[in-house]
Amino acid sequence: MTALDVSPAAPTPTAPVPAVVPERSTPRPLGLAGWPRVVRTLMMMAGAAAAIGVAFSNPDRRVPEFRTEWLLWAAVAGLLGALSGSTVGSGVARWHDLQQIHRVPVRRVLPSMFAFLVVVAGSVVTAHAILGSGLTWRAVAFVSLVVLGALPAGATLAGVRIVAMRGLSGTPGEQLAALMRLRRMLSRVLQMMGSLLLVMVLVCAAAVGWGSSEKIPQSTAFVIGAAGSILIALMHVPTATLLRRRCQVYIDEFSDLAHVAKAELISAAEDRIRLEEILGVNRTTISELQSGLVIVGPLAATAIAAVIPKI
Repeated sequence: MTALDVSPAAPTPTAPVPAVVPERSTPRPLGLAGWPRVVRTLMMMAGAAAAIGVAFSNPDRRVPEFRTEWLLWAAVAGLLGALSGSTVGSGVARWHDLQQIHRVPVRRVLPSMFAFLVVVAGSVVTAHAILGSGLTWRAVAFVSLVVLGALPAGATLAGVRIVAMRGLSGTPGEQLAALMRLRRMLSRVLQMMGSLLLVMVLVCAAAVGWGSSEKIPQSTAFVIGAAGSILIALMHVPTATLLRRRCQVYIDEFSDLAHVAKAELISAAEDRIRLEEILGVNRTTISELQSGLVIVGPLAATAIAAVIPKI
């Protein structure tokens, strides 16, 4: 037998090579671990210390007759300071999330923040003209803590307004995801500001009806609550309106019913309705403000102000 007579060897079957699946890592949210969490904790402690320091400046803390009322007031003030520090961290986190959606330079939001501070100063002057001695320097100090805590959240609102005016780029799916994140961001910022306002009004309510040198009238809680509600509405309403219009433009562009076949018209209409619900275009500004406790807060705190002196 020669080498030519040898039959060639059959090829050896090889096992299929599994496809390599790329690893996916979920980015860690800002503020859940690491230095952002430590910084937020430190800001909460600093805010609580500042608020309690203001409360300790009240000489009535040494008067046995007002000891219980002062302790309640100081405890609510400490809660306000801690919440203000936490809101700073939350606002910075929301600003970081906004930069991931669309880069907004800080200089673009500076005019809005300056206008906000001017309106706050005007509101304080107006409240002093209405309340007179009922608006003490301690109340102004607590208002300053609230304003400092709300500045990053206010900057985020201004940034969302800029993004809504400019519009978004990318595929329809990318634009939808960005709009959903912006809507969620807007809701969280409103809730943060509403919580700050509620606790601020509770501080005023806890100061009503006691004190040897300073008597705080019940109208203080209502005036500060109403002024705070107006300020938050002035910041929130333009942003919410522009974002709602941007969502409506997206729906009109990518869920148009004009050229849908008759057989698919009902299905397309149902998809459009679901998309409108997801993006919240049917929600009114008043309902959004109520969900953020901006309207309910002053009313509840005013009722508390009438009850606390009788406890």
